[in-house]
Amino acid sequence: MELTEKADIKYTNQRIEILAFLRKHDGHPTVDEVYDGVRKKLTRISKATVYKNLKFLTEKGLLEEVNVKGVSRFETNFIPHHHLICRECRKMEDFNSEQLLDYSMKIAEEIEGFTIVSTSTNFYGLCEKCRECKKET
Repeated sequence: MELTEKADIKYTNQRIEILAFLRKHDGHPTVDEVYDGVRKKLTRISKATVYKNLKFLTEKGLLEEVNVKGVSRFETNFIPHHHLICRECRKMEDFNSEQLLDYSMKIAEEIEGFTIVSTSTNFYGLCEKCRECKKET
């Protein structure tokens, strides 16, 4: 999504840098990680400003917030997908499966009184790096 697509939003330097960081960042950074990354360019930005802008950009549909065990993470990937989450290092990766998405939405059609528009499944386990570390100990 290009910045100019949402004309009703004022694009401050902070918002532009937050969006740029998230588009370049591989993964699903937390507020702290976004703050650390954006602060390299905007040295005077506060964590509160980053947090408020992340919430604002999410509300405006420019970001997706993924909450895992009470920790908010942010991404710009709006293509329906699932997540692989390491229980050790908390690394989160996207996992694409049309089959799982189709199955989930088929089940969702059977739910009465609630219209489901999307679905996401989180898979928890150990990433390759953490598995290797456990083998060495």
